[in-house]
Amino acid sequence: MKNTLFKIIGSTILATGVAVSLVAAPAQADVKLGNGSGGGGGAGSGGNDTGGTLSKCSTSDISLGGILGDLVDATACKGAFEGNDTGAQGTLLGKLDAGLFASEFTKNEQVSWSLLAKSDETNNVFNAKNDFNTGDWSFKKPLSTDTFVLSLKSSTAYSAYLFKDYDWTKGLTGIFNTIGVSTNKGKGQALSHASLFAANVTTVNSPSVEVPEPATLVGLGLAFGGMLASRRRQSN
Repeated sequence: MKNTLFKIIGSTILATGVAVSLVAAPAQADVKLGNGSGGGGGAGSGGNDTGGTLSKCSTSDISLGGILGDLVDATACKGAFEGNDTGAQGTLLGKLDAGLFASEFTKNEQVSWSLLAKSDETNNVFNAKNDFNTGDWSFKKPLSTDTFVLSLKSSTAYSAYLFKDYDWTKGLTGIFNTIGVSTNKGKGQALSHASLFAANVTTVNSPSVEVPEPATLVGLGLAFGGMLASRRRQSN
């Protein structure tokens, strides 16, 4: 139900460019964030939206596709985590390199990560509607990789969303909701920024096991048989 509602409203946002207020029930959580008095969290600008409750992410919190195409939900998500995703005290890159999404890759896939861009900094990669708890985000052009992570930072927490093997022909525009990061009075809090991490996936083939040729097996058999015969003669 939540996923369907997000997509219906997201389509309205993308088609009309009008910001829409989205009310949804937050996931149960008992972790309070910060001590700030910011009361943002509506669909409008929330400013320095602090305080709130740490939430639990869902793959339906964010999707990508286009106005005329189907919106594709994230492959997997992790969070929310308290703290910063990027910056001097950022923890997300370390978590990614440590295997945050390792279960989504095969044993033969080796993955390294790099931070590409942030929505609150000038970049030529992507945009996201900062200061809103729900809105659109989009790529300016397809990435050179089809696997990436977008993190949403809200209040003093963030959640990470993995898109694996994304088909870029589906579109470059999507919608997000911070309901899976931090909530205040039942609403997601204003987006501070979104951060984009690209994956470099290398497939490593398992070493092949050499199987002896039939002639080699015959030779080994004859040699072994000769050793047995020699021992028998010596014992006699």
